[in-house]
Amino acid sequence: MTDGKALKIRVLIVDDSRLTRISIKTTLKSVQEEIEFIGEAEDGSQALEMASSLNPHVILMDIGMPIMDGVKATQSIKSRHPEIKVVMLTSHEEEADVLDAFSSGANSYCLKETPPEMLVHVIKSTAHGACWIDPKIARIVMNQLIPNQRQLNIPENNGTSMLTEREIDVLKLVTQGLNNAEISDKLCISMNTVKTHLKNIFQKLDVEDRTAAALKALKERII
Repeated sequence: MTDGKALKIRVLIVDDSRLTRISIKTTLKSVQEEIEFIGEAEDGSQALEMASSLNPHVILMDIGMPIMDGVKATQSIKSRHPEIKVVMLTSHEEEADVLDAFSSGANSYCLKETPPEMLVHVIKSTAHGACWIDPKIARIVMNQLIPNQRQLNIPENNGTSMLTEREIDVLKLVTQGLNNAEISDKLCISMNTVKTHLKNIFQKLDVEDRTAAALKALKERII
């Protein structure tokens, strides 16, 4: 996405509800200068085929669908097309669904009740490499994880104290779905400084990307 029409974010919608697909298409049409709707699928199996033929930048993926659910579809799509970003757009709020979704390779997790303007933000930020987790989901995961700290074997001092105050600030913004440029503006620091902080965060948390860092931040109560 570097020049001309390529700057548009190509979006594929995957949901077994026709009304939901129509609603999302209406939202995308309001930002046609930035986002291009390229197709829709009714289940994960169709999504797998269309991902190969349409080359989307971002897929909006439901979880509960017939034939092949969204988690399995995401895993298959990511194994074949790791460059495609997947936003889980679902009504599922259970911890197991959230963790399964990210384990399958999903980049962001968004509830269907999300306002249209926020959905557009999620699509754009995810397309540019950010991870976005719905705040309601973050709270649910936290509420379920904290009472079970011992069973999860999360130590009291898990090494996250090694993070500096500024690195924690950056990590919080990553979990909110901000990309590097937005973090730079928000914290009034340079893009190179943001990249350096992210590199240090990944190293200290022993993760490889933003999604893994965000998940670990939730699991281990860093933020």
